[in-house]
Amino acid sequence: MGNNPINTGSFHPDSLRYKFNFIADVVEKIAPAVVHLELFRRVSYSSQEVLVSSGSGFIVSEEGLIVTNAHVLTNKQRIRVELKSGEQYEAKVKDVDHKLDIALIKIYPDTALSVLLLGRSSDLRPGAFVVALGSPFSLQNTVTTGIVSSTQRGSKELGLKDSDMAYIQTDAIINYGNSGGPLVNLHWVNFAVKVFATPVACSGMRDGDVIISINGKTVTSTEDVSEAVKNNDVLSIVVHRGNEDVILNIIPDEID
Repeated sequence: MGNNPINTGSFHPDSLRYKFNFIADVVEKIAPAVVHLELFRRVSYSSQEVLVSSGSGFIVSEEGLIVTNAHVLTNKQRIRVELKSGEQYEAKVKDVDHKLDIALIKIYPDTALSVLLLGRSSDLRPGAFVVALGSPFSLQNTVTTGIVSSTQRGSKELGLKDSDMAYIQTDAIINYGNSGGPLVNLHWVNFAVKVFATPVACSGMRDGDVIISINGKTVTSTEDVSEAVKNNDVLSIVVHRGNEDVILNIIPDEID
């Protein structure tokens, strides 16, 4: 072999894996503009502030404007934003559109932030590759991939009787906590704000419900919820709603 080393494997510039590892290139480019959200609330029966949910978002201005879903912010009193770098900021709500399920929040960084470009959904084609980034189950910077299944999925087809919107459908896996994160094409352009669709309403859960316990175990974080979902076939959930506690029974398999 002599003294000349032979370069092999996916890290060599001439390898097919190196040339066509386009998903990794997309993620490397857009990840700094994707953020993790933690939502806190003080409950009426306690003076302690508790973490009640989490979500995702993406930066649209160097000064700290962030887009997320409106439902992610429902009835939450404090929003903490964590960047890919690990830096954390308190956020203020600037605008909310509940019909479109879009919200704009603002953080105040010391330096300019990475920004995600916005595209036109009308430019998307069924079958196009897309990449979804977010923080499902509080696992930050999680990447899933897929294709655009439909660019005009009607509200009535999805069982949304009170909406007249059309939705982009993808087979990329979208989990709890992904809501608010971006769905981008291979040119690093964002076309949609992801919505995690679940039959939660059918199970009895409502916006503003605060989970107190699951199967008798106190819940203080989203990690507690994740563990309960993974380890139990049936969930007996106690939620605080208004001035009372309500018991709900949910089968995790239904949350698909």
